[in-house]
Order: sequence, then structure tokens, then C-alpha cells
Amino acid sequence: AAVVVVVACSSSSSSSCCCCCLCLMRTTVPLRVFVALAIVLFGAFVVFLVADVQERRTCDEELEHAVALEAKRVLKLKLENNAIADERNSLRDELLRVTKLLYATESKLADLKLKLTEANNNIENNNKNESTDCKCNSGSDSGSNSNDSGGNGGGESVEIKSENAVALLDEHKLGVIVPFRDAKNELRQFVPHMKEFLSKQHIAVEFIVVNQVDDYRFNRGLLLNIGFLEATKRGCDYVALHDVDLLPLNDKLDYSFPRMPMHISGPKLHPNYHYKTFIGGILLMQEKHFKLVNGLSNKFWGWGKEDDELYKRIIENELEVERPGDVGTGKTDTFKHIHNNDVRIRDMMKIGDQSLEGKKRDTETGLSTTKNMYSVTNTRMESIQGTLVVFLDVELICNEEETPWCVNPKDCEKGYFKKAVKDDTTGRWVCSRCGSNCWEGFVLVGKCEETSGPVCKKIGRDISPEEAKKWPEGTMKPS
Repeated sequence: AAVVVVVACSSSSSSSCCCCCLCLMRTTVPLRVFVALAIVLFGAFVVFLVADVQERRTCDEELEHAVALEAKRVLKLKLENNAIADERNSLRDELLRVTKLLYATESKLADLKLKLTEANNNIENNNKNESTDCKCNSGSDSGSNSNDSGGNGGGESVEIKSENAVALLDEHKLGVIVPFRDAKNELRQFVPHMKEFLSKQHIAVEFIVVNQVDDYRFNRGLLLNIGFLEATKRGCDYVALHDVDLLPLNDKLDYSFPRMPMHISGPKLHPNYHYKTFIGGILLMQEKHFKLVNGLSNKFWGWGKEDDELYKRIIENELEVERPGDVGTGKTDTFKHIHNNDVRIRDMMKIGDQSLEGKKRDTETGLSTTKNMYSVTNTRMESIQGTLVVFLDVELICNEEETPWCVNPKDCEKGYFKKAVKDDTTGRWVCSRCGSNCWEGFVLVGKCEETSGPVCKKIGRDISPEEAKKWPEGTMKPS
């Protein structure tokens, strides 16, 4: 009411206002106090309203200033990114130019080597013809030999050792890791074949052979972990876990950088193994995926099962195993299998609790524990038909209390016989499974000789579980 009076007073004529004020002055004291308080509150409200408007105006100005600064920062980042992109494209173009030059140079060197070889052969043939036609004496023979020697010497001095010419167009580098022991003949075929195969796909590659030189049983998983550590040191960002005796024949098998673990030798293509969870033979993995699954188990000594354990690690880490699609070939013509079982007998024997322990998930060992399980006795570079190969000679370390089956046995277990290694002058032998393999749930029972096979007995039906523990279990699964 007081506010209305004041507003009315301010809007009316001076005489009316005076009358209103006189009226207010004549009112009682409580009413005058109330009116004064109302006037004070109204004034405070006006002051607050003005301050709020001013504060909002200040906030808007600060916000506009911050937006302007952020816009300048974003513009600066865009300019920097554009400059980086331009520099990257420039480097990529330069890399492409150098790569093309490298291939052209290698091609010219190969042609030159071929021409020199032909020239040396022609010189040698001409010298032989001259020696035959002229029936040269010993002095001329000596001269002829000197010329031959010079020609041959020249041929040897210009032997071209290619530095693994690679196409770095996709900025990835493949490390081909080969777990190795006593497979020199296979390696001589493997390296030139793979060099030519990968060159067609312009794959940057480093060949790494991990050679087990100790007296323990072969440990493929541990050797592959060691090879991975060496591959990452050499700048490889993905690896091929590659058997030395499996050569790809189909050019549609893609060795490029994989999105997920890529099983090149899938069950529909591998000449020997066709079960769904099989990932042995040839497996491509990114560096980060190999580290994610902690590599392979280090507990598997002898032949087999380490790749089955790796499959479980891959699935448990929510990765997918990809395989080639329709490549136009099958189990008999996709790969060439060059394994010689007379020279390299598979060490398949299961010692003690090895078979039982091999069925358990290994959550303790892997890439993270590899450094403490080997020592490098020699690192060297070897040229195999012009391709440089990294050789790591390693001695593995085994905790014989934890995995006593790492030690080579003095005799064979039931179901195995001593098979001599062909052409080995030291008298080496390997425990080889006799007879045919049994289905899962069966055991091989009976006297074991090289020419006679034991009987497959079903556990729980033909033989008690306690008695079955004395014999090797079958591993075949129904197709």
C-alpha cells in the first residue's frame, strides 16, 4: 500500500503529493514505520537488480573473451595439424620414391649378377674348349687354370647379399619368428621361399630364427616369446608365429597388418590339422594383441598343446581369430609341408603328470615371465641365398621341480618306443608314439614296438581310470 502511495505521489501533481505526504505524516507511528521499511526494501531491490544486470553483463563479456581465445587456440591447432600432415605426406612421398628406387636398384643388381654369372660361365666354357682344341701343355694349362680361377674369383666377389628389400608403403613391419632346432634343410627352403612370397605383397619383413641349443626338450611357446622380444627391438609392430616346415603356395594368403589375430593356416587349409580351435602353423598377431594375451605359455615342453593354450588366451581377452576366406585352394594345395619325420621326429611323449597339467589353463607364465627363462649365447646375422636372417642361439632355463618333463627322458614311457634320428652320428633317439592315435577318452594300451600297434581302450569301459593313467591318452576328436 505504501509503495502504491509513493508511486501515486510521484506520478501526481505536486499539490496532490503534498497532500499524500501530509496524510502519511498524520498517520499513526506503526504505519509510518511500515511505509519507511517498504521504501527501504524497494530501494534495496532496485540496487540488487542493477547489480545483477551488471554482473550478467560482465559474465557475458568474459564468456565472449574466453570463446574468442578458444577459437584462436583451435585455429592454431588446425594450422599445426595441417603443417604436420603436409610434412607427413612429404615424408611418405619421399619414402615411396626411395622404396621404388630401392626395388629398381635391387632389380638392376639381380640382372647384373645374372649377366656376370653368364659371362663367367662363357669364359669357363671358352677356356675348356680352348684347352681341348689346342691340347695345351702344362704351362698353358696352368695359365688356363689361372684364368678360370680369376673368373670364379670374380664371380664370388660380386655375390649380392640383399638386405631384405622391403616396401614400407603401409608403415608396418612384420617379424617372421621361427622356433628352431635341427631343421637346417627346411630353413634353406623356407627363407628364400618366404622372401619371394612376401616381396610380392610388398611386406616389410625381418626374419628371426630362435635356435634352441640346450639339452632340454623343445619348447616352441618359449622360443616364440623370445622371438617376439627380439622382433619388437628391431621395430616390428606385428609378428608371424611361423613353423619352418610350412610354405604358403597361394598368393591370396594375405600377410599384411591384421585387424585381429589372423590364422593363415586355418583348419580348412592346413594339410594335417582341421579342428575348429586349431591356430598352429602360421598365426599373425599385432604387437599390442600379443602383449594383451601375455604371449604363449612357457610350460609346454615337447611337441604340441602350446597353440591350444594360446587360443584360450585370445578368446578370454575378447579377441577374434580371423582366417582367410575363399582362396580357391584347399587342404592339399594351399601349403607345401616339408617336414621330414625321419630326421626331425616329433617329441610327443607325455611324462608323468604332463598330460594332466597340459589340460589346465596356465595363468602364471607367458611373455611377462620369459626374460627369466633363457640366456642368449650368440646373436648373429646369416645370409641365406641373399636374404639376411637374425639368428638367436638360446639356452632355455627350466624349473625341473615345477615342470620335470622338460628333461629329456632316459627311457620311453608306456605307449612309446625309441626311434633313432636318421643320419645322426651321435646316436640320438626320440620317444615316438607307436601305433595309431586313439580318440579322446581312450588310451593306448599294450606292448610298444616300432612295427606293432597297441590297442585303444575306452576309459571307464575297457579300463579303469586308475589303470588308464599308466598309458598315453588319445587326442583325436571326431570330425
